[in-house]
Amino acid sequence: MDTVTHELEGLVPSGAEVTVAGECLQLMPLRVGQIPAFLRAVGPVLQQLREGEIDWLALLAERGDDLLAAISVAAGKPRPWVEALAPDEALLLAARIVEVNADFFTRQVIPRLEQLFARLPQAMAGSTPSSG
Repeated sequence: MDTVTHELEGLVPSGAEVTVAGECLQLMPLRVGQIPAFLRAVGPVLQQLREGEIDWLALLAERGDDLLAAISVAAGKPRPWVEALAPDEALLLAARIVEVNADFFTRQVIPRLEQLFARLPQAMAGSTPSSG
């Protein structure tokens, strides 16, 4: 097994369990196919968070639908299921989603990709162009 393959295998996350609405969910970091929908949903929320002081009630009033969509995508549950959650359960689920994905990207993906890209010139120097 080459070094790059070994490094990429180390990116496979273990996820986290959370019990919400009497159902035990296994939360995993977002899959590639989920990322576009998640970013579309969470993008406007992140923009407001970057703008400074946060009025959480206003944020929920203005971007509540976006937050529900993001939770639905990340949890892999239909939107009506998310909408039926009690507020404390929705907050718990959202917090666990953020926790699972933040850790995955900031502690695992970004540092390992930086390591791989740093070694890429060395690997390219040793390779030969294919003929054909």
